[in-house]
Amino acid sequence: MQAKGFTLIELVTVIVIIAILAVTALPKFINVNQDAHDAVAKNIFGSYKTAISLYHSCYITSGEQSAVDDLSCFGAGDVDSSSTGFPLKTDNSQSSNDGTKLTGDFCRQLWFGLLDTEDFVLALHTDASFGGDTDIIYWYSNPDATLPTSYCYYNYIADNQAKGQENWQLRYYPNTGRTTVGRATLG
Repeated sequence: MQAKGFTLIELVTVIVIIAILAVTALPKFINVNQDAHDAVAKNIFGSYKTAISLYHSCYITSGEQSAVDDLSCFGAGDVDSSSTGFPLKTDNSQSSNDGTKLTGDFCRQLWFGLLDTEDFVLALHTDASFGGDTDIIYWYSNPDATLPTSYCYYNYIADNQAKGQENWQLRYYPNTGRTTVGRATLG
């Protein structure tokens, strides 16, 4: 009588092959979480860059030539421009309606004024901002918005909230409208 089925050696061989495939595929699946965070950061920063371009196009087509409070043709009509026509802030009650000053709060206002989203928890850059439910840390580099070295920065820390870790960062320069996206470490 002839027995049908697999021998023990054949079964062990198949199990070893499956184990080897699993070991080589596992790192790909583990890295999916970081890939998702990278995609979220790049997507939201891309939306921010697009909003800046749309705002400046609106500024140009409106015929404006200096700082403007509440540019009506963009979004809710509450975003103010820098003296060069790029978005700067939303709150007219704060100092400087001439579009030459930059503050940390202006960077926060810009985020919500340009993106019209509350999907992210923003916190200003302090030691206490790291951890918890913070997604993005923001601040600015120089209070004189007329200088090309003055910028707002936004670090996406939702993927790794430990202080001193490398995360995605968007820099926005309100004097020129230039944006840069790259990896940066906040201390």
